[in-house]
Amino acid sequence: MTPQLITSAAVWQALAPRPPQSHKGTFGRVLIAAGSARYRGAAALCCEGALRAGAGIVTLASVEPVLALTLARTPECTLLPCTPDEAAGISAQNLPALLETLAACTALVLGPGLGSAAEAIGAGLLEAARCPVVLDADGLNAAASGAFPLKTGGGPLILTPHPGEMARLCGLTPAQVNADRPALAARMAREWGCILVLKGHATLVAAPDGALWVNTTGNPGLARGGSGDVLAGMIGGLCAAGLPALEAAKCGVWLHGAAADRAAAHRGQWGMLPSDLPAALGELFAENGR
Repeated sequence: MTPQLITSAAVWQALAPRPPQSHKGTFGRVLIAAGSARYRGAAALCCEGALRAGAGIVTLASVEPVLALTLARTPECTLLPCTPDEAAGISAQNLPALLETLAACTALVLGPGLGSAAEAIGAGLLEAARCPVVLDADGLNAAASGAFPLKTGGGPLILTPHPGEMARLCGLTPAQVNADRPALAARMAREWGCILVLKGHATLVAAPDGALWVNTTGNPGLARGGSGDVLAGMIGGLCAAGLPALEAAKCGVWLHGAAADRAAAHRGQWGMLPSDLPAALGELFAENGR
């Protein structure tokens, strides 16, 4: 199976310039359920990715220490403070408030840094979601453990696993995942009825019908914790802003890699950080009239 290339021309065609009469509601609202006391930075990186990708309103649902860190980095976020569970993550008792907030949203990102709370709140959020859902990190781990099925209440589902997470979802080893990535990605996207972003060198995007694309941007400087959190936020932000879910996944992957290439040019692959990506993304938008 030969994947199609994700091209810069296709990305910039999908991302039209903003109409002069735009307002924040024009570009949607994304709910990000992320973070725990142990993994505070994941939520901050995810939120900044969503904001830089163009979402009109980003609401972070998390526990207080995570909210404080994120607000210090991105005061543009709105917040849904959540009662902590015993592991200092989001308690299941917050689900009614989460569902009320989700009802007004045009995208949901579930999982970065969420810890075991993903098992407590994931099923309810996915079942209720009528908007696109980006399932990442601990959200994927919860699904792999059988906490909930890979199914939403009607909205498209975007999975963003790295090879280890993909292995857990499929009951394989990472080596088996990497043995034939294109064939596996296409097969599992069809089986799960989802959009599958299989991360790694030459990240793949597979559609529910098995159509397949490969990305050529990015570099080994992305090989550090936090890079995937930015990507999940970017894809969620693009969905919230109105891109169809498949286009959001393809554009998000390409832009994430292109921002990484820009960051590497400034700081080197050894020295760049995931937190450099949002600013580099802004430079790309500016240079292309977006």
